[in-house]
Amino acid sequence: MDQRFSKIAAQPWSQVAVLLGLCFVIYFINLGQWDLWSPDEPRYAEVSREMVNRGDWILMHRNGHLYTDKPPLFFWAIAGSSFLWQGFSPFSVRFPSALFGTLTVLLTYFIGKKLYSSRTGFLSGLVLATAFEFAYLSTRGNIDATLTFFTTASFFCFLQWYEYGREERIRPRSLKSLSIYGFYISMAFATSVKGLPGLILPLLVSLIYLAVQKDWKGIRRMKLLPGMLLYMVVVLAWYLPAISRGGSVYLRETLFKHSMDAFAKGWTHVHPFYYYLYTFPVEFLPWFVFLPGAIVYGFFKETIGKRKEFLLAFVWFAAIFLFFSISKGKRGLYLLPLYPAASLMVGKFWEDAISTSMERFRREWISIPLYGLMAVILVAGLAAPWVVWTWFPAYFSYSLPVAFLLVGGSLALSFSYRFKRHGIVFFVIVGLMAGGFFYTLRVAFPFVNSYKSARFICQEISSRVQPGEKLAIYGDFEPAPFNFYTGIVPIPVLNEKEDLLNFLRSPERVFCLLRSRDFSKFQRMEGSPEVQVIAQRGVGGEDFVVISNR
Repeated sequence: MDQRFSKIAAQPWSQVAVLLGLCFVIYFINLGQWDLWSPDEPRYAEVSREMVNRGDWILMHRNGHLYTDKPPLFFWAIAGSSFLWQGFSPFSVRFPSALFGTLTVLLTYFIGKKLYSSRTGFLSGLVLATAFEFAYLSTRGNIDATLTFFTTASFFCFLQWYEYGREERIRPRSLKSLSIYGFYISMAFATSVKGLPGLILPLLVSLIYLAVQKDWKGIRRMKLLPGMLLYMVVVLAWYLPAISRGGSVYLRETLFKHSMDAFAKGWTHVHPFYYYLYTFPVEFLPWFVFLPGAIVYGFFKETIGKRKEFLLAFVWFAAIFLFFSISKGKRGLYLLPLYPAASLMVGKFWEDAISTSMERFRREWISIPLYGLMAVILVAGLAAPWVVWTWFPAYFSYSLPVAFLLVGGSLALSFSYRFKRHGIVFFVIVGLMAGGFFYTLRVAFPFVNSYKSARFICQEISSRVQPGEKLAIYGDFEPAPFNFYTGIVPIPVLNEKEDLLNFLRSPERVFCLLRSRDFSKFQRMEGSPEVQVIAQRGVGGEDFVVISNR
């Protein structure tokens, strides 16, 4: 055993403390350094704020209209955070994601500890905490980190039950045998976060795992009937009042359009079946380079004694990956619930590599990916100052810490691996990701904030629009960022050219927000009224114009 690794990861309490400290540094410290960015953050913040302002905790609204896209649990969490942190700020909106991201890291630790050892759980937690997409979404006001916590909690409860449930005939009153009900309750909360995926993913993974094990008695012992009744009680506690108030339209929108139709047909983010084959490797960096080796190692003949433990993580990973690959609508963040499973496989792989118990396996599956990773890190570190000097010379000094971090990290990896200090190699990768992510949130995001945020153009709008005057938007873009940063609710949405012309011909002074390209078309319209350009600014990669008829 690598003695340095053994000292660093010696006791469970110290392992938990390290994981909590790491999450605090990279998730919480810089959480409010930049504004809420489209598409998701301002929309979810606005839905939560309108919920609080209306005092309506059952039916949600956006821009003054009924919002049916998502269930309410995540919005309740943001609303609760707003009370805790005294207002809807970037920090309070992102706080639930950071909290549930941290709790998911801890759950991954405990699952790894239960499957293998506390060291495996520790390494798996570090892998998850520093995986690119997971860390990013744990610092955004986005639903998927919260969903991932509850799906992971369901798998943890399933594992608890599976370990002790086989002994029910020996210990029929064991409290841990009742953890199967925690499985169903966690599924219910996951459903209350993001709808049917919260039900389908845990149930699919658990049933496939038992089927692969040929444990047909286990399927019968899952208490499906009482468990699903408990699930329905929790979910319907909100859904029935919502349907009674929203009527058949609300039922049709939530159950069919935003669940079944979104999966089977997809009207946004439509991508081919193989989409995740090229997006997931990037989003699970840097740990993806070791994932193929971890999967092969899990099926390796020398690990047959731990095959059942590996199969749970593998089925968890593969079932969710295939489920979302079949879905028509795809986004990289949809895969977040499988990140703990991927981290468990990589964590076990590295734990055995550090303990020198896999010398025959190491060369191809660790050395080659590691040298490739070193090369990429070194080239990125050397190129960063040149790229910044060429394109953004005013920010050259800010590229130097990045260059030192990457070049120094690459050299540290090289020397550590050369002298067979595999534990140090692992922790250098963790340190590189943690340092890079901390610097990105502290320095890079605030720099690009003026180009991404809607706050600045909204400040100009708010300074011009007087009480009683109207603001409308023209085009198919999201109104929520402009609701949130102007405080104007509702903002009428004009979809047709004739609607825009009639609005600007109003006898009173009115304002309209539209894309620059649509404004250019408006200027070429025959008979278009004269307008004044009040403001023009980029928001999230698009250029917007505010015009007025007076």
